[in-house]
Amino acid sequence: MQNSNVLVYGKIPVKNALLSDSKVRTLYLKREDISKDIQSLASKKGIAYKIIGENEMNKIAGGVNHQGVVAILESFPYHTFDYIRSLDKDPSLIIMLDGINDPVNLGSMIRTSCAFNLDAMIISKNHQVLVTPTVSKVATGADLFLPIVKVTNLNSTIRELKKLGYWIISTSDHGATDYNEIDYPSKICLVIGSEGDGVSRLVLESSDFVAKIPLDGPIRALNASIACSILIAKIKSLYK
Repeated sequence: MQNSNVLVYGKIPVKNALLSDSKVRTLYLKREDISKDIQSLASKKGIAYKIIGENEMNKIAGGVNHQGVVAILESFPYHTFDYIRSLDKDPSLIIMLDGINDPVNLGSMIRTSCAFNLDAMIISKNHQVLVTPTVSKVATGADLFLPIVKVTNLNSTIRELKKLGYWIISTSDHGATDYNEIDYPSKICLVIGSEGDGVSRLVLESSDFVAKIPLDGPIRALNASIACSILIAKIKSLYK
């Protein structure tokens, strides 16, 4: 497992951090408005907390809307590709992100992926926003429940996924196949690209399908996280 420090703020994200297996190094509660639920949960789990004033809390949180509670995790639990190798599931759906640099988009896609109980998310350590306090806030702490695998190279990762029986389905406004017309296999890696550049050329060339979501309105493009939600909902509905 590869790690990096992370700060979590906001009542729901911090509550989820306490409920997860993450190691909370320090928990801060604002003196002027103590969250009794989080205080009680921390006490039950044996996690020490510090009660501080608003000015000190603002300094720790960096001026964001912390809602009176901030947690500093000992580390963020990124996984290696060995986690994917250890999966023994069929059907299985994982998501790969290609060049997502907007933390709000990343947080939204983590939240959706967790809500639909995807098996993992794969991100690149380069040319990609990683888990930040903003990402965790938008994800409402779902980043602490969804296994996030950090890899060096997406194309080599795709080759390894194919060895494990995964089919690669990328998305593009210029895709050749309507997403409703794909005969979806049972093991899928869904690739979502950035809004500006989309899925990179080499990843598209390595894909088994390039899917498009047909649009007939005056706006002919979707936010990356919205497209992600539509495709995940479609695929998961077929697994039931």
